Amino acid sequence: MPSPVPQALQRQPASPSFVARRLACIAWRGAPSPRLWLVETCRTELEWAVAEWRLLAGDPETESHGSHPSEEWRLPHERAAARVVNCHLHLDVAQWRLAELVAKLRRQRAAALDGGRPESHRLYWAEAADATVIDLRGYLVRRRQAWRCFLVAAAVYRRLKGAIDRQPMDIAA
Repeated sequence: MPSPVPQALQRQPASPSFVARRLACIAWRGAPSPRLWLVETCRTELEWAVAEWRLLAGDPETESHGSHPSEEWRLPHERAAARVVNCHLHLDVAQWRLAELVAKLRRQRAAALDGGRPESHRLYWAEAADATVIDLRGYLVRRRQAWRCFLVAAAVYRRLKGAIDRQPMDIAA
């Protein structure tokens, strides 16, 4: 079911001042990486899209279990921003899981080599380490795939956002 925003109302992209104010409110731990800066900029774009949808549509109550009604009214660069955030989340989960698995593998290998343990225990930990290596390889593949997808999504977002930034904004008075 389409959301109730009238076709006559035109969506506007987030103003640069809104994006700058939103990014200034973030409590960065040190200087943010270019990737994190881009992701937070995309989150700001999505926050703007939802806020503008609520303003234009009156934020009607919907009982939908699907996507949020504002998603169908996203501008092209906002859709690209959503893809950037999604890819970042996949990349972040894979990176977090890899760090967890590396630490786990070190502990398992240490236990497998511990001469103070019985042979059956050392064999158990060696087999556990082998299974962890398989998981580790799987997450390395996931991270590489998420990284490639992130780079493509980021390039599309930058291209679409750059096209908007180059055109004069038609703001209704």
